Amino acid sequence: MTCKVTLQKNSFAESLAIVGRAVGTHTHLPVLSNILLSKDQGQIRLSATNLTLCVTTWLDAQLDGDLALTLPAKTLTDVINSLSEPQVIITANGKPEAAINCGTYKGTVKGIEASEYPEIPAFDISNGVSINANTLKEMIRKVVFATSLDESRPVLNGVLVSMIERILTMVATDGFRLTHCTSELSTSLGKRQVLIPAVALKEVLRILTTTRVQQITLVLPPVGNQIVLHCENVQIVSQLIDGKYPEYQAIIPKSHKTRVIVPQVELIKACKQASIIAREGSNIVRFHLVPGMEKSGKMRLSAESDETGASEIELAATVEGQPLEIAFNVKYLLDGLEVLPGGDVIIETNAFNTPAKIRSAREEDYYYILMPMHIDGK
Repeated sequence: MTCKVTLQKNSFAESLAIVGRAVGTHTHLPVLSNILLSKDQGQIRLSATNLTLCVTTWLDAQLDGDLALTLPAKTLTDVINSLSEPQVIITANGKPEAAINCGTYKGTVKGIEASEYPEIPAFDISNGVSINANTLKEMIRKVVFATSLDESRPVLNGVLVSMIERILTMVATDGFRLTHCTSELSTSLGKRQVLIPAVALKEVLRILTTTRVQQITLVLPPVGNQIVLHCENVQIVSQLIDGKYPEYQAIIPKSHKTRVIVPQVELIKACKQASIIAREGSNIVRFHLVPGMEKSGKMRLSAESDETGASEIELAATVEGQPLEIAFNVKYLLDGLEVLPGGDVIIETNAFNTPAKIRSAREEDYYYILMPMHIDGK
């Protein structure tokens, strides 16, 4: 049976970019390198999956007939992006291939039968919880970078998401640092705790950053170990991570002996300057914290490398409590500083070998825990 689809080239290209990040690379399942195109209630539905993450998007199109086939993601995306006319016509004749026409362009892209593609389940999102998209975006942005890339400990590849009534909490750690963010929502979430893969949340963040979505619906189906995140014409379905998350509360400092308050912009600038030398020396930067009279004081950053030299930057800061010399991985420190909202940064710690708690003076709902680096001679 022949199917003819007429759609806007730019909308089609944007949709291919959204689902393309979920395309699999399994050599033993070639069909996962394809995108599933199908008809769904008068729209065209594009789906891609790597068996852990599934992304689906819907777009308006003029359809004449039923559509169900898979086409190779890279080839299809490259062809569509190369076209210059605003309208694309795709014709399928029942075979696993599609004819593409756009202006003076005529081509055929060969694919695989839709019947060989993994089943894309449908979910009822009517019982889901609606969350402000900007709130969710900011929470993900502040925590997801601290997840681990080491696949030997899968639980650290995810973000721990806790829901207690209207309080949503996200925690991430790679064993060297930890991020913790909370937000009070307008709707009760019940009481659940799930471990969401970072790759899924990074896709949510990418979509929310590039679109004007206002709300996102979160669904935890009663059957299976999945989470569904639905926003307007995009749906992300991810497998959840099984396993026990570390008891992270034990490393969060309950008090401090040294407290520093310093402008965020100035500290970021100093860290970037120090990192030029530090990148050749395991990214280690020493922080010399010197209290002064009446809330004055100094923070001195120093870095050295046998190959590239040495540097020292001094900042005026409010340093309270005991003087301290402590070292951090400056790249990790910058990761935490750059998600803060501006103004002053507060750094609290107890000793050269204990974790530091870093937060903004402007907000109470986020903090960053960073383990120190070993200092020779101590």
